[in-house]
Amino acid sequence: MDIFLSIQIIFLSKKIVKHLHFKIKNNLTCMKKYAKIYYHLIFLLCFSTYTKAQEDSTKNNIFKIGVQLHYGSIFAHSEAVENTAGSRPFAFQTDFIWQKISKKVWENCNCYPKIGFSLAYNNYDNQYLGSSLNFAYLLEPYFKLSSRFDLSFRTSFGGAWLSNPYDIQKNPNNQSYSLPLSVYLGVGIGSHFKINNAWSMGLYGNYQHISNGGVKEPNKGINWVTGSLSVIYTPKPTPLPMRERNIFDKKKASVEKELFVWVSNKEAKIGDKQRFFIFGTSFQIHKQISRLSALSLGTEIYYDGSLVERLRQNNEKGDGWRAGLLAGHQFILGKFRFTQQIGVYIYQNNPYFDAWYHRWGILYYPNQKWGIGISLKAHRHIANFFDVRVSRKFKK
Repeated sequence: MDIFLSIQIIFLSKKIVKHLHFKIKNNLTCMKKYAKIYYHLIFLLCFSTYTKAQEDSTKNNIFKIGVQLHYGSIFAHSEAVENTAGSRPFAFQTDFIWQKISKKVWENCNCYPKIGFSLAYNNYDNQYLGSSLNFAYLLEPYFKLSSRFDLSFRTSFGGAWLSNPYDIQKNPNNQSYSLPLSVYLGVGIGSHFKINNAWSMGLYGNYQHISNGGVKEPNKGINWVTGSLSVIYTPKPTPLPMRERNIFDKKKASVEKELFVWVSNKEAKIGDKQRFFIFGTSFQIHKQISRLSALSLGTEIYYDGSLVERLRQNNEKGDGWRAGLLAGHQFILGKFRFTQQIGVYIYQNNPYFDAWYHRWGILYYPNQKWGIGISLKAHRHIANFFDVRVSRKFKK
């Protein structure tokens, strides 16, 4: 990427964000501050990646830089956040991407996935929600449809720095988030059109979520969908290696057994200063069904100290133990796994939660036996808690 292009991206970011401010009617000063931080960060990132981009283009990676314009709608998923209905969030996003083209990567998935990170300035078009800077690690498997078209699936995980959290005095109507820093999750599906060797354009459909995982209440979360238009530039175009597809042999796929231990903590109710530990363990069995996918079954049991305190404050009977059965799917992408699970309680002695729940997680395996990661547990649209976990795998 030459220096001229870096400068163009920076000033384009600034002009677009400045233009978007004509739509802003509330909290203008704070939103302008976030927009300025965004394009100053882009300035630093463009120049800090310049040297590395030149090196990576010769080390089984192809460096790309992309910009995306988002426009969408907030999903008002409960009565508590009805004041966000009708909001039309918009965003300007910059992506720094390294497409993996090594033989080893091809053997893992029969594809050339993209990894990298993104930085986005989001305005939620709502006086209570304000705006945010979202920063995320991205992983995007890429499948060629023709000489000019491709299809990709993007998963993003990171954080969001939010401008206007809940405050009992200043902003009591924000029931969506109560911390200035929360977790950001995004999934999307996109298609790209190759203009020439250096330039391409893409269209994405995206679902995005922000929550603190129940660390502090209120925490109904922000859920929104967007359509986005992207432009991607490749400073040093490199032809993708032509390799034979490896046929996955299901009969040779091993069955994995995995033991987890995990910990979390949260408050019992809005306004509480004291936090309570949550700790548990789970056991799962995985069966790989393709190079990119595995199915899983498992069980978990854990103790929730915040639930015990909530029962005590409400003078209700019950205890803090919960146990459940889980079934789900895993995306296998090198040393990373993205997990999605549906659970049903087989034991819970309290009046607060549905019988069903779901989990979303990301795990990293530095070797074949040990893994570390995080998992979000939620009931319908409301996050229950995030946990940090360590795992040990046993192959059959």
